[in-house]
Amino acid sequence: MDISELGPLSPDTDVPDWLTSRPIAVPYFDGLELAFTLCGLEESDKNETVAVVRNFLDLDRRDRLAVGSYVFEYYLRYTELAAEFGWCSPINSQEDVWSHVHPTEVFVERRARGDREIYVQIAAECDWEPEHGLQIIYRAGEVLSRVSYQDGHLTHTDAFDLPEEQDQIV
Repeated sequence: MDISELGPLSPDTDVPDWLTSRPIAVPYFDGLELAFTLCGLEESDKNETVAVVRNFLDLDRRDRLAVGSYVFEYYLRYTELAAEFGWCSPINSQEDVWSHVHPTEVFVERRARGDREIYVQIAAECDWEPEHGLQIIYRAGEVLSRVSYQDGHLTHTDAFDLPEEQDQIV
């Protein structure tokens, strides 16, 4: 599959059915360069994949800051559970939360159930949860659908095998 926005794609070293790009500038993170991995997408998915990647690359700093409240809410939920063990780094506001998030790569994949749309998953490390990190997921590359620890599930309903009407972002 050729997606001009991502440049040349190579088979992933661990999963040959996946295609990985070289790191490219991502406007969502102020031009930080991240590799994109297309997970199990077929040539027949190309037009939809191109649209999803373009949608995501159209997101910028303003879009990232707009979802800071969800990332901060995830941080607060984690600290409720982890505070008694002293595992938390103090973050005082949703504006400050981004300085504790360290993106590592971007995955693009089709949801296996429900709407079966293509989603973009941003994988990141975060200072407050070093073991499981953080994932920020956009349906069709443009609609925020989930903020959680990295579990590989694209929606809350998939993660917990719930009906679609019980889906939530955090």
